[in-house]
Amino acid sequence: MAWTWCDRGRLPAPYPVYAALCLLSLTSVGQGLSRKPAIPPLVNGQPFQVYWNVPTSHCSTHRGVDLHLDDFGIITNRNEMFIGEKHTIFYSGRLGIYPTYHSGDPENGGLPQNMSLQDHLLQARVDIDNFLAQDYQGLAVIDWEDWRPLYARNWGAKRVYQTKSQELVRGRNPQWNQTHIEAEAKKEFDQAARIYMRSSLRLGQSMRPKAYWGFYLFPDCYNYHFRDEFPTYDGQCPDIEINRNNELTWMWTQSSALFPSVYLEEKLKSERGQRGKLFARYRIREAVRVALLTEEQYTPPIFLYCRSHFIDSNTLTPLNEIDLVRTLGESASMGVSGAILWGSTDFSRTTENCQAVKDQVHNVLGPYILNLTAGVRFCSRTLCSNHGRCYRRNADEDVFLHLNSQSSRIVKRNRRTNKFRIRGRPSPSDRRNYRAHFQCQCYRGWNGTRCTRHGKSIDSCRANTSPLTLVLVLLLSLLLI
Repeated sequence: MAWTWCDRGRLPAPYPVYAALCLLSLTSVGQGLSRKPAIPPLVNGQPFQVYWNVPTSHCSTHRGVDLHLDDFGIITNRNEMFIGEKHTIFYSGRLGIYPTYHSGDPENGGLPQNMSLQDHLLQARVDIDNFLAQDYQGLAVIDWEDWRPLYARNWGAKRVYQTKSQELVRGRNPQWNQTHIEAEAKKEFDQAARIYMRSSLRLGQSMRPKAYWGFYLFPDCYNYHFRDEFPTYDGQCPDIEINRNNELTWMWTQSSALFPSVYLEEKLKSERGQRGKLFARYRIREAVRVALLTEEQYTPPIFLYCRSHFIDSNTLTPLNEIDLVRTLGESASMGVSGAILWGSTDFSRTTENCQAVKDQVHNVLGPYILNLTAGVRFCSRTLCSNHGRCYRRNADEDVFLHLNSQSSRIVKRNRRTNKFRIRGRPSPSDRRNYRAHFQCQCYRGWNGTRCTRHGKSIDSCRANTSPLTLVLVLLLSLLLI
């Protein structure tokens, strides 16, 4: 597959300066509005970074198969450990005291309403000291999946959290009717969950302020209906779930990074149509949207959890180049900060598995990551003066930040090493494509269309918005008064 420019495109970039402008920008398409500034990348000069969060250390130490991930610029913990100095994931048993139900039986009180926040934070403090060095500056991902922080989203196997919350209210108020009980149960659960999760983030940020703290799988938009409506699937997030994500603005504001997930099932293989592209695109769009909802002056970085192999494959079926474009390529073109490639112990369970993973890395994944990260750097340097990252002008256009094979190529550094470098630079045609299809989200401290002005960010929305748009904003503002 040749990685080239795909087509035209423009992406609106909302910047909520006033309430009315926020509403307008979050729903406009192609209006030329600019995003508020972003936190600079973790690695200077690397607008898009790819992390390896797979326990493959045994491949080299026990199987004799070295993946050589650094040859392709993939960031790993030392010795490819699952938890380390670059990224750490806290499952429910690793951070504080987690209330949950297992097989109907409560553990640690079962509900967030029933737990001692003080006890949780005391234990979490010990856990953070155990797992993260004092100067830790990597990704700190909290993975709590037993229940969801909104009462309404605890359906299916998680409905026990609704039922038990109602029982808690009914026990105190036996005379209340069911409608009143359920309303109070929802209120109490949502409040307790918010306090529990926000306090956990605040503790982590106070103890390791240079780390990037957030919750795995947030935001989610629940566009999994390809399983039920496969022939008519359009990928869009249901409106009700978008509204629920708006209720979680406290989480987006408190998080120092967002960690949404785009794991492809084999049903979404590129050979089976466009559904995989739609599934990933709308999940990434929703993550970008909620990042702009935060009360902070700058958007938190977004690191997309994805995979090199299909999530439901028992034989480690790898993603092909088109599938990688639909996940990694899509996220980079939307201005996401990076991607985290997750995998289980199956990747290193046998020598055959290690070799299969190595083949995928060296033949498909690695070369694609080299191509993509170089393309993102080129656009940042050319269009954004190295002080911002590029993102599509139109979120729905199939245009990507791949290298132009006519002007750049990947070559080995020398015969004695497998490491690679990029030879070439953007051509005049590449520069025209950047200007036509992408625009800049400047980093903190920089502003302007090309991110050339240093200092306090100006109201770029007013600077780049057309007179017609400003009139519409004024009219909408008057209606909202």
